[in-house]
Amino acid sequence: METHVIPGFTAVNGTGAVIAALLYIILSSLLKEPVRQKLSAIIVAGAGAAYLNGGFGGLEFAFCTLMTFIAFKGLTQYYFIGIGWLLHTCWDIMHHLYGNPIVPFAPSSSAGCAVCDTVLALWFFMKAPSVTDWFRKTQKTFKLQ
Repeated sequence: METHVIPGFTAVNGTGAVIAALLYIILSSLLKEPVRQKLSAIIVAGAGAAYLNGGFGGLEFAFCTLMTFIAFKGLTQYYFIGIGWLLHTCWDIMHHLYGNPIVPFAPSSSAGCAVCDTVLALWFFMKAPSVTDWFRKTQKTFKLQ
């Protein structure tokens, strides 16, 4: 019977994953709508193909097909982009437990991707608000007080 080693995952790995998600959010915030939403849908579609040779055979193609459909729906509704990132989170966890990481030379990369994807999903469920708009609103609130 073939055994798989489940890579370790540390707080440093998790912190790096959260920072990666925040960088993505900040950079995406620089894009105006509807470009931000359209590009985000394309990126989540690409994430669906990230594991095509990940060890689950035909399931990899089925997952890619599902993610393509979800991304298509995401072209008009941020909710679906959030769903896509949560689905990818589940796929990341499965690959982490299977021992076949998304980045071959980084054993815990699938677990890190799961953390990053979860943060992104939350942002998309909030309809991907611009960080720059949030800072402007915060500054106005402080000036009024």
